[in-house]
Amino acid sequence: MSKKLFRALAVLVGILLVPALARPNPWSLVAGGILVFFGEAIRVWASGHLMRAEELTTSGPYAYLRDPLYLGRLFLLVGFCVMAWGYAWILLIVGLGVFFLNYMPRKYRKEMTRLEDLYGDEYKQYAAYVRSLMPRFKPYPRARKRSWSVDLFWKENREQYFLSGVMILMLGLVGLYVYS
Repeated sequence: MSKKLFRALAVLVGILLVPALARPNPWSLVAGGILVFFGEAIRVWASGHLMRAEELTTSGPYAYLRDPLYLGRLFLLVGFCVMAWGYAWILLIVGLGVFFLNYMPRKYRKEMTRLEDLYGDEYKQYAAYVRSLMPRFKPYPRARKRSWSVDLFWKENREQYFLSGVMILMLGLVGLYVYS
């Protein structure tokens, strides 16, 4: 089994365990739902600006942080575990461990190397100014001025599929509370 397939199966198992371990309540649904909303809003905003391998993306959220898609994913992880409540804290601990000890370092090294190879000094200057997961209040001085693009969101980055999965999991957790 390839590493990529193993990781995909591990994520799927984690997603399926969320409802199994969940004991949602009104407070957890609202608090977690807010985190999920912000996580997906960040991802939608970022995916409407991301131009993979065409140019160094510095518009939109990329003017404030290098990895908005990762930050959005982190908000989603925490938000879904809060929504689920119950025994989902186990998944939260495991998920945060995997995110910070495996996913981020692996993706980060691979992505930084790829971007340095593609954009050289332009990327090095950008990376020196813009942090990975902690946004700056002042945007990158050389940030491009570009509007959010539905074509980038829908066609290039295909975030609508991720958004659909997020909505299904949210509705599942709400349904679990309503019908339990």
